[in-house]
Order: sequence, then C-alpha cells, then structure tokens
Amino acid sequence: MSRRLRWLGRALIARRGDARWDLMIRGTGLVALAGIPCAILRPDSLPVVWFTLVALAVNGPFSPVLPTAFEPLVMEAATWMPVLTVTLIGTAVSLYAEYLNYHLYAWMLSRRRFTALGEKPWMRRSVRWFERAPFITTVVFALTPLPFWVARVLSIYARGDLRRFMLASAIGRLPHIFLYAWLGSVLEVRPLVLVAIGVGGMLLVIAVRLARGRPVLEEAPLADPPPATREEEAPLPPGCAPYGEHGA
Repeated sequence: MSRRLRWLGRALIARRGDARWDLMIRGTGLVALAGIPCAILRPDSLPVVWFTLVALAVNGPFSPVLPTAFEPLVMEAATWMPVLTVTLIGTAVSLYAEYLNYHLYAWMLSRRRFTALGEKPWMRRSVRWFERAPFITTVVFALTPLPFWVARVLSIYARGDLRRFMLASAIGRLPHIFLYAWLGSVLEVRPLVLVAIGVGGMLLVIAVRLARGRPVLEEAPLADPPPATREEEAPLPPGCAPYGEHGA
C-alpha cells in the first residue's frame, strides 16, 4: 500500500512538459477536482465548472491554434450564467494564462538567439513608442482585437513592471469580455454558429502553418529565432525569475 502511495505521489509531482503546460494541466485538474463536489452538491454550478475548464484549455498552450475560440465560448456561457459571472471567470482565466505566457516569453526572449530581434531598428522604435505610455498601450491591446502578444513582447523588451502589466491587462480584458458576454445574452446566437467560428479559425490557422511548414503550436513572435550555437541567457526583466525556476 505504501509503495502505491509513493508511486502516486511521484506521479502527481512529476512535471508534465514545459512549465506552462505543467501549470496549465495542474490548474485545470484542480478546477476539475473542485468541480466534482460542486456539481454533486450544487447541480446549478455545472455551467461555472464547464466554462472554467474549457476557458483554461482555450487560453492555454493550445491558444496559438484557437484564435477565435474564446469569444464564442464567452457568448455561449452567457446564455447559461449571469453576464457578470461570465465576465469575472473569463477575466480570471485570461489573467492566469497571461501570467504564464509572460514568463514563457520573457524566458525565450532572454536567450542569446533572440538578441538580434531586440536589436532591430523597428523593434527599438516600437519599444520607445511603448515606453511613452506602457499602461495605456497595454489596456488598448487587451481591450481591442489587436494581437496581445505584441504588448507582451514590448513590455518585456521595455523591462516593464509585471504587476502594472497584469493590472492593465485586467482593466482591458474586463470590458472586452463583458461586451461579448452581454452580446451572447442578448443575441442568443445558435451554438452551431459559435462552434463554426471557433473551429473555422482553428482550421484556418492549422492549414496556413502546415502549408508554410511551421509547427502547429508555434508562438507567433518566437517563430523565426536567428541561428545560434549556444543557448546562453541574458538578464530577465524585473519580476520574472528564470522560466524553469519560477514555475511559470
């Protein structure tokens, strides 16, 4: 019995994939475990559980191939739950995923093979532009359909404060998610249409990446690192511990 318990303990603490995959899997597992007694004791909490689980998956490591999945999910969830509940859960999940993504990008961009990217004239000009109003710029990217990884990369190269970046992300994401939740509650779009939007975006991304010979789960700004012979690391931005050590 004790041997089985030790085996189970080792299996539970063993890392699964890289740190982002590992934390996303563990976070999803904890939500699923917590959802079991909630579903038994309060069956009306089932929509909260399924929305949280699916939102974690959509915002996690699969997000590169699911660019149009989160907003339709929010709209569908709003037909089952209050708009405010959907907004708060969606924002919390987005911030959790963004925290992991920020550390992943910081770790990748700190490596010598990406030094050339930070030295490019257009990147330097972009960072200087971002430094004029980093908080407002981050809010705008989080609020609008603009690709948010742009703000993330600029914040890292500008060595911005992670706490302010997360606060700006929250301020931008709250009204963004609220809008889609409100639209979902008012319009009551058929689920098949929402599924078609999410799946259609996924198939388009996969087809384009396969046609270009790219990895399917490739992160956009990390797609073409300059060649390097060593994987030495440069200093990380403030608030970011080394990726493997920080756990995010």
